[in-house]
Amino acid sequence: MMNPADQSGRDLELVARVARGDEAAFEELVGRHQHSVLNTIHRYVGDRSAADDIAQEVFIIVWNKSGTFKGKSQFATWLYRIVVNQCLQFRRKKKQALVSLDGLDPDRPPEALQTAVDHERAARTAAVKQAVSDLPDRQRIALVLSHYEGHSYKEIAEMMDTSVPSVESLIFRAKDELRQRLLAYKEA
Repeated sequence: MMNPADQSGRDLELVARVARGDEAAFEELVGRHQHSVLNTIHRYVGDRSAADDIAQEVFIIVWNKSGTFKGKSQFATWLYRIVVNQCLQFRRKKKQALVSLDGLDPDRPPEALQTAVDHERAARTAAVKQAVSDLPDRQRIALVLSHYEGHSYKEIAEMMDTSVPSVESLIFRAKDELRQRLLAYKEA
């Protein structure tokens, strides 16, 4: 397995080759990042088909804009900035409540639940999904990148083209909003 410095160096080499039109380098670059890009997008939009479409658009942008990558940041940071922008653009275009998060089964109807415990768990899961879905776009994407993708605040700041204190504030406000909404759910 490659260490992170070797991976970053390989990404830089590949993106330079992609900028020159090297399709094999592009295929390798996509192969290296497709899984994590798709998972991030899916967690944000909550729809696998839409996530596939957005991921495809992300990589089309990488192909078309690879010549603009100057290497001032890591390739992954540049890539995730594109991912963030495409997710936010999707949300603006669709103007819909988005639901996602791993481990949650939106296709399991409450009628199919066998016990009261299962019913309560399903209700809690739905409340969490809805609360996350209702977060403002920038809070939601910062929370997904931090909590579900494990990126540092510094990495998220670079991906979102903002400052670390801004990311800290976005995540703090997202968690506070979730806490308030879920307390209201619990008291209901």
